[in-house]
Amino acid sequence: MSRFQLATGLALIAIQFSSAQAQPAPAASAASNASGTYRSAFDGYRKFSDEPVAPWRQSNDTVRKIGGWRTYAREAQAGASALAPVASPAASSASSLHADHH
Repeated sequence: MSRFQLATGLALIAIQFSSAQAQPAPAASAASNASGTYRSAFDGYRKFSDEPVAPWRQSNDTVRKIGGWRTYAREAQAGASALAPVASPAASSASSLHADHH
């Protein structure tokens, strides 16, 4: 590629870039506050409030009763209507789960 072609290409890119930035903002954004009234970004703000938390053992028992993480995964993929109990894995005790760790 010659220097002339390179310079011409760069000049065209610069012209396109500057014309894209020089375009005026859409009329919709200017008309959104046409009345001139101030509206705070904090209108409708809800203060954070702590929600009650169940003890962790109770939470773990609840998850186990509904089918474990597989239920949550199916819910995320298919929505709440597709929930059905999942058979628990055969003989999944804490010792067998960690047997392969070295």
